[in-house]
Amino acid sequence: MSSKATPKPGPKGIPAPKLKAVAVAATAPTSEVAGGEDAGADRAVALKLRELVVRVAEVTGGKKKGVKEIVEATLAALGDALAKGEELNLPGVGKVRVAKSVDREGRSMMTLKVRGVGAPKAKEPKEALAEPEEAV
Repeated sequence: MSSKATPKPGPKGIPAPKLKAVAVAATAPTSEVAGGEDAGADRAVALKLRELVVRVAEVTGGKKKGVKEIVEATLAALGDALAKGEELNLPGVGKVRVAKSVDREGRSMMTLKVRGVGAPKAKEPKEALAEPEEAV
């Protein structure tokens, strides 16, 4: 057997393309777009699938139809991993884990804890125990 893994087919039997990692920056709309100066102050703005596909297509230069299939497959894989209780470690997002999971009215509801990626802590240089002249 060969040690090389063959790529699994994507949705609808389409072979999965080889992609390089790309960071997608999320930007919140201005208050004008949200419906006034104070309209978005108390509510979080939701990023919908359509807008996510548009952003990824812009960054990668891919066609929206192909990008949509890849994004949907990625989101499905992330949802499956969370449903199995797996912790996600996603660059640009951080660590995501299921804090609580409840089934209500035939729907599975999860509460997620996200430990975001912050600025790396600067390590302070260790102080020497002895001065260079004191070393024997």
